[in-house]
Amino acid sequence: MTPAVRFFALAVAFSVPLHALSRGIKWLDEGRSVLIRLDIPGLPLWNQEEHIGEDKPSALILNFTVTPDRHTLLLQDQAILPLSDPNAPPRINAPQTPETIAEFENRKSTDYDNLPFFALDYERIVHPRDDPSIQYYNYVPSLTLNLLGAGIEGYNTLLKQSDQLVIKITLKDYNAYNGGKTTNPPIHLFEVTHVRLWERWPNNPWIGPDELSECTSWSWRCEEFGDTPWYRYIYRKDFDRYGKIGSLRHAFLQRWGTLNERLGFWRVVLLLSVAVTMTVSPIVYCVYKAGNAIKRVYNFRTRVSKWELDDEEVEGLLVGDDFEVKYEKDHVREGEDSSTLEKPLPPVPTGQATSTSS
Repeated sequence: MTPAVRFFALAVAFSVPLHALSRGIKWLDEGRSVLIRLDIPGLPLWNQEEHIGEDKPSALILNFTVTPDRHTLLLQDQAILPLSDPNAPPRINAPQTPETIAEFENRKSTDYDNLPFFALDYERIVHPRDDPSIQYYNYVPSLTLNLLGAGIEGYNTLLKQSDQLVIKITLKDYNAYNGGKTTNPPIHLFEVTHVRLWERWPNNPWIGPDELSECTSWSWRCEEFGDTPWYRYIYRKDFDRYGKIGSLRHAFLQRWGTLNERLGFWRVVLLLSVAVTMTVSPIVYCVYKAGNAIKRVYNFRTRVSKWELDDEEVEGLLVGDDFEVKYEKDHVREGEDSSTLEKPLPPVPTGQATSTSS
């Protein structure tokens, strides 16, 4: 084999998805429902009688089913695409089985109710992103599910093993195909076209809960995406029915839900009305008083300004009169002859004044 041929063969070997497996996949209804057996190397086999984990190989059974109206893809009877509530991702439980792949494929029954059920932590990725505000033509979404942890009866295990496989499911939306486009709210017409198991590394490495950003009340949702769906890594301890624990939205809805459960809806509404009234009334009163104070100051300043204007007019008139009198006096003194001025009366003689008195 020449070097060129050897290089070409190696390139083909690494490019062909040999790590994409189809074993452990059983179709219950072609294009609509599929059963998957997923080996979990880091999860001990649970002994239901002794309530302990045994160091034996085990697998989880996952069922993906399209609803009869073909609008939604379900995982263990929970809406996984699209999500029914993106703020509170679904809680997934899966039965654990010790059976091998051959036993799984040859098994006639699909009843796993007598097996122990594990609650799951998982990573959920949809490409293209399942944001209903984005319109897609020829919508062919691919769902990737990577299991991150599992728990039962208070015991929890983080599934860190790199040799664990991830599930990839491809669907076709016939409502957004051949010229159609997705709608908001979404109305899909799904069909499952491909189901494969892929190696976790390197595209979907395990991410632990401590590696995620801390959720605080400074954030409304503590989201990982800017739009719907908000979250990629779903750890059970981080979510409840009110959303992501620690966020401001969660605190608000939790308090509302608690009041609603204890008092009833209408009592809560009445209580909120009273609280709002008691809070707003002082503010309205303060605004009213401040408005009146401003109005009084404005009126006072208007009157003062008017008084000052009147005083200036009177003072101007007085100044004008004094100026005219002064002008006349100065004009007489400077411009007219002194002979024309009126002479003062002479003093009365002393003798004449005496005779007159006698």
